[in-house]
Amino acid sequence: MKPAMSDASCELLGGFFTIFAHVTRMRILCALQQEPRTVTEIANRARLSVTNTSQHLRLMRDRGAVIAEKHAQSVYYRIADPRFAQAMLLIREALLERMQQKSKVVSAPAPRRGRNTFLQSA
Repeated sequence: MKPAMSDASCELLGGFFTIFAHVTRMRILCALQQEPRTVTEIANRARLSVTNTSQHLRLMRDRGAVIAEKHAQSVYYRIADPRFAQAMLLIREALLERMQQKSKVVSAPAPRRGRNTFLQSA
């Protein structure tokens, strides 16, 4: 069993997870899953303005989620660590499984009430 995380670790994760907590930033990360891209390419894939994309990328770079690399006259952004993309996929998979389990419970037929139910015997 792994020891519980320290308060400092929880604060570190909480600050980083603000990246995942914003839909726009998630769309940017999804646009970067396959390969590095320029701001314009990211904006087009994420259906955002270039200005809005740049603002979010600056925050994401400051938090360590993405890295900017200059090639010739273009700046390409990429996810800073492949484990961040893996974490996104892992969380997505867990959420989809939970949703499927929840829908099975909701769509399961109600138990049939026979003569010996609790309410009838009370």
